[in-house]
Amino acid sequence: MDLGINGRCALVLGASSGLGEAIALALAREGVRLGLAARRLDRLDEVAARAKELGAPEARGFALDLHDAGSVPAMYAAFHDAFGDADIAILNGGGPKAARFTELALADWDAAYGLLLRGMLQLLDAIVPPMRARGWGRIVALTSTSVKQPIDTLALSNVFRTALVSALRTLAVEVARDGVTVNSIATGRVETARLRALYGNDEAKLLAASSEVPMGRIASPEEFAPLAVFLCGAPASYVTGQTISVDGGLTRGLFG
Repeated sequence: MDLGINGRCALVLGASSGLGEAIALALAREGVRLGLAARRLDRLDEVAARAKELGAPEARGFALDLHDAGSVPAMYAAFHDAFGDADIAILNGGGPKAARFTELALADWDAAYGLLLRGMLQLLDAIVPPMRARGWGRIVALTSTSVKQPIDTLALSNVFRTALVSALRTLAVEVARDGVTVNSIATGRVETARLRALYGNDEAKLLAASSEVPMGRIASPEEFAPLAVFLCGAPASYVTGQTISVDGGLTRGLFG
């Protein structure tokens, strides 16, 4: 299927590993020009080199730390100088502290707000107006199944990822007539550093994580990436305002 995005420009957050890297490389195969943002610039250089091998006309890394309020505008300024306006944005970042609601201090809430919500809103403020002016844009946010079915030990994720999805759903309606689509993907159990941080590297613990999933296994990032890339393409032009689960059947809701 031709997604019609050859030559488009994408900004992919969290592109140094895991889901962000997998999506960036899948976009590269579609001939997309890539700005890759994360904290680990050395790793981004490796991803950029691989992306060019796969078909990206351009690929370059940019330093980004979502814990730092000044990092988003600085990163986007550098990206814009190199690539111009973004046609596609993949909103992705690390997870917050794992804890139950009653175990958290106010400082934890402040830190999670910056990581999961404020930084993403900063970026949207920069990328959305040019998309609307051009009459074309794709925004895809990577969230968690916690936005549909709260997870006991991930109170911060439950709150702020849900807030981001709500903001994006609101935005989707406002920009729908401008040719800009806005969607979210609720991530289930995927083999990433975050999953291992939550469950541990012990294989027995990872097996326990797999047992929660009806399919009985953890997904690879490469299984996740095709949906994200499809949502960036022309064939998905009538899909907006959605939060789609990729979770092996984990979410129990009827419309998960």
